[in-house]
Amino acid sequence: MTTKMRAAIRTGLLGTTIAFTKDQPHPLPDTAELKPNEILIKVKSAAINPVDYKLPHFIGGKGVGFDVSGVVERVSPTTDFSVGDNVFGRVGISSGSLADYAIVSTDRVAKKPEWISFDEAAAIGVAYLTGVHAFKLGSVKEGSSVLVIGASGGCGLAGIQLAVAMKANVVGICSGKTLTLFRERAALIRWRILIWS
Repeated sequence: MTTKMRAAIRTGLLGTTIAFTKDQPHPLPDTAELKPNEILIKVKSAAINPVDYKLPHFIGGKGVGFDVSGVVERVSPTTDFSVGDNVFGRVGISSGSLADYAIVSTDRVAKKPEWISFDEAAAIGVAYLTGVHAFKLGSVKEGSSVLVIGASGGCGLAGIQLAVAMKANVVGICSGKTLTLFRERAALIRWRILIWS
C-alpha cells in the first residue's frame, strides 16, 4: 500500500485556506490497525458543501469534505462490511472525503445500491440529512405545509424532493438569479412553481 496520497487539506493560520497536495500521509499505514467499527475506503467520488470549506481546521480537522462514496479496502474485525463492498456515507472530522482514501465509521456508511452511481451516492450526505433532520424536528408528515427557503441550493432541492416524497404541500423560495435552475430542477420532481412579482 502507498504511504502518500492526494488530498485537499486545510492550511494557514486559521485553516480556512484549502490546498491540494499529492503527498498527504495515507490515513492507515500498512502497520496500523483500524479502530473497532471502522473501514478504510478507496474514494471513488466526493461531494463538497459550503460547510466543508467554511469550517476552520480547529473545528473541522485538517481533511476537507464529509460526503463520500467508494470501495472498501480494509475492515476492522467488528464490522459487517467486506473488502470490495461499494459504500457511501459521511467521513468523520479526522479524515476528509476529498482524498484518495478515507477512514469511515460504520455507523456513518451504508452499502451503495447498484442502481445509483458513485457520484450520485456521494451527493446524498449533507444535503439530504439536513432535510431529514429538519423534517423530523418539524414533525412533517403527509399533508403538512413546508416552506423551503433557498430552494435552488443543494439542501433546498433535497428538502423539496423529500417533502414531495412525503406528500407534503411545498412552497420554495429562491433568488431571481437562480430561478432558471430552480425551474429546471422543480420540473424534474413534478411540483408546481408559484412566482410572485
